[in-house]
Amino acid sequence: MDTLDNNLNVQEETRQMKKLQLYQKLVLYTLLKFKVSIIAVFLLTICAGVCLRYLQFQNSPHKHEGYVTLFYTPRASEEVKPLSINHVLGVFSRQQIFHQLIEELHLTPKQRKVLKQSIEVKLLRDHNDMFVIHGVGESEEYVKRLVNTFVAIGIRNYEEYRTNELRSFLETRERRLQEVQTFQSTHIEKLHGLHRKYGIIHPQEEMETVKKMQGEQSASLAELKVKLADARQRYSVAEKNYKTLPANVIKHRVALRQFVEELRKASKEYAKAKLMFAERNPRYVEAKSSYEVLANEFENFKKHYRITSFEESMLVGIDDIISRYHEADVALSQLEISMRSLQAEINLVKEKEKKLQHMIPEHDRTEQLLKTVNKTISLLIEELTRVRSNIAHVSNDIIVNEQVLSTKKFSTFPVKILAIILIAGIFVTGLYVTFIVAYDLIYGKFSGIDEASFHKDYFDTVGVIPHEKAAFTPEQRHILNNEMFYRFILRLKNTRTLFSCSLDGSFLSSIIFDEQFTKAKRNTILVRLISELDAERICSGMQKIGDFYYSDSGRTGVNFKKGNEDEEFLHSAEYFRGFSSGDGKGYGYGYGFAYFPVRNLSVLEPDEISTLYAIINELKKHYQLIRISREKTFDASCILIRQLHDICDATLLYIGKQKTPRSVLRRVLKLHDEEHKVYAILTGVTNVEKIISGDYLR
Repeated sequence: MDTLDNNLNVQEETRQMKKLQLYQKLVLYTLLKFKVSIIAVFLLTICAGVCLRYLQFQNSPHKHEGYVTLFYTPRASEEVKPLSINHVLGVFSRQQIFHQLIEELHLTPKQRKVLKQSIEVKLLRDHNDMFVIHGVGESEEYVKRLVNTFVAIGIRNYEEYRTNELRSFLETRERRLQEVQTFQSTHIEKLHGLHRKYGIIHPQEEMETVKKMQGEQSASLAELKVKLADARQRYSVAEKNYKTLPANVIKHRVALRQFVEELRKASKEYAKAKLMFAERNPRYVEAKSSYEVLANEFENFKKHYRITSFEESMLVGIDDIISRYHEADVALSQLEISMRSLQAEINLVKEKEKKLQHMIPEHDRTEQLLKTVNKTISLLIEELTRVRSNIAHVSNDIIVNEQVLSTKKFSTFPVKILAIILIAGIFVTGLYVTFIVAYDLIYGKFSGIDEASFHKDYFDTVGVIPHEKAAFTPEQRHILNNEMFYRFILRLKNTRTLFSCSLDGSFLSSIIFDEQFTKAKRNTILVRLISELDAERICSGMQKIGDFYYSDSGRTGVNFKKGNEDEEFLHSAEYFRGFSSGDGKGYGYGYGFAYFPVRNLSVLEPDEISTLYAIINELKKHYQLIRISREKTFDASCILIRQLHDICDATLLYIGKQKTPRSVLRRVLKLHDEEHKVYAILTGVTNVEKIISGDYLR
């Protein structure tokens, strides 16, 4: 299967290549046939272009040219960027410049009409800061005045345009500056209001001081808390020792101490008297009485002051206890007072911190806005300064390199014009060539011997049938016919089936060859395809064998006898309809006819192809050559051409000069391949010398 596909692909590529070669040959033949007219069209186009250019130049107002080079060096700034060079060129091309130019130069109507074409503003190549004013005119003096005046007007317009642009921007910036200054005043007043409201001028510094104070207060508070805890501990111990003593003892400790000392003294005196004196001794009695009196007084003292529990040990260190108690109490009181004072200070600092916390964000925002506003004002002032400087520099943005001192005269035929004329000639000639080639390929007709030589790779020209008006004697025509038939018979040595295709518009062109076949007594049969509607009328007296009608002449040929016109007409009719006399001797003798009825003379149905193929195989057993034709001229749309070409070994074309459309011939020649030969007989040719010399043959 792959091999079959490859073979089919190769055959298709070969066929496409042959089609391309066929078209190439036809195009080459057409170009050679019309070579004189093609050269004439090219030369006429060149001449017409030269004449038109000469007339155009003579009537043209553009005979001289001059130019001015301008430098564009604007002062650059970030606020208002300088115009781009293309923008400057646009300013120089404004309509009002041309109106001003007309007024200043007092131009004539003709000069006004071509004014825009007379001035060109263009950028100088490879220079982004230079441009050229190019002017053309009918005289050197006019070009100088035109270009110099245009430059002056253009510069004035640029200065006006640029100055207006800068001034407009300056006014915008000034308005912006006023707005910003008003905004600044508002926020300054707002800042002063904050100072008055909170009584603080520098909140950040105050906040730093507060933070510092809070740090110190936190340290003092911590230290004071430690001291207060220690004082409270000491006070607690002193208070505990102090409370162990009765309050009256503490209150009358001096009197009690005196009584204790006196009692101790009286006791010592009494103890001493006891040891030294008798009980009745006055000294003893006195000592005892003094002691008892003092003891009673002490007891009365205690009762009087409600001292119920008293011991002498209570008086030991009582002053120290009281002193330590009072000292601890005083120290604790002082520390508590310090704590309250410190707490008050802390509260005051916290209040101030709260004020600052409320004030600082708004104060910072206001100050930040003021900083931004101040910066903006500074930038705007710098901007205004730069813009004013740019306005002053506008007059120096464009510098004229030089005025027009001399002009240059145009050439009548510059290289560009000559190239355009040449291109126009080639283009027009190409259009003409395209038209004639397309027309000749589509609507042209076969032109005879010369064209046949270009198709020698596709068909073999075996002979010609000269036009009836050609300068040939009957003897010459007879010789040509015999020579043509002889040449054709030599080419048919291995051919068993031949397909005759008439492309010259007339079926009668094959009559001479039919006669030659009968005269040569070649064992031949002619199979003609007819429609089923014509079968009964044409083949009514013939013998029907299978699916076709058959007639054998039983004679040696057509035998066109000289006689009156009726006899000739009779033999001609008998030739076309077949020999239906019935006295033929059957297969294999002389020259026979077979008529094969079909449903359509343009295409064979599948069953008809099979039947025809079987008939041809049967006839090959009895005849040396089977010729197939039909009684109708072929055209390019007939599929029957391809069908019969594939069935037969060779194809014989009758091609008529100026009668066979080239599209029909091309359609048939596309069937050419190595297995199926194509032969041709040229009809209606008139070139007597080439026919006699035979140099048209391959």
